[in-house]
Amino acid sequence: MASATLPVRLLAGAAAGLAGTLVLQGLLAGSARWAPKTLPEMRRDPAEFMVEQAESTLSPARRAQVPPKGKAAAEKGLPLGYGATFGMLYGLTARGGSSLLAGAVLGLATWAVGYLGWLPATGLMPVVTRQEPARVAGPIATHLGYGIATAATYQWLSRRLDR
Repeated sequence: MASATLPVRLLAGAAAGLAGTLVLQGLLAGSARWAPKTLPEMRRDPAEFMVEQAESTLSPARRAQVPPKGKAAAEKGLPLGYGATFGMLYGLTARGGSSLLAGAVLGLATWAVGYLGWLPATGLMPVVTRQEPARVAGPIATHLGYGIATAATYQWLSRRLDR
């Protein structure tokens, strides 16, 4: 899709990122059921934290007007937005080649931004060096799944759009 316009690459990346996020969510659900010791040690739900941060910018009167269902919908939608955003970034940089390799790089980069970056920086989780290896390896594996699914979906969309 090298010749595609920027908006097309961004939209294809967002769609691919959504598909990858659904894979990641499925892997997380499987981990929770069959391998709970591989789940990250979260002190607090990141989506709840982010919605609370957004609410804190509102006046108390406006904050009181936020409907609970709207808040819950925002919390449910944040992982999709996060995955779509990384998919769009992938759409900007994708150059073809192996979706397995490119997806692995995307998955590791996505994991690193969260698990080495903003999650410990906000206190939502301990730094990875203070966690059990399985609790570090589990999220790496699920994010590899995200990245590979995103890259493969982007490649599939690219072939369809280049026709």
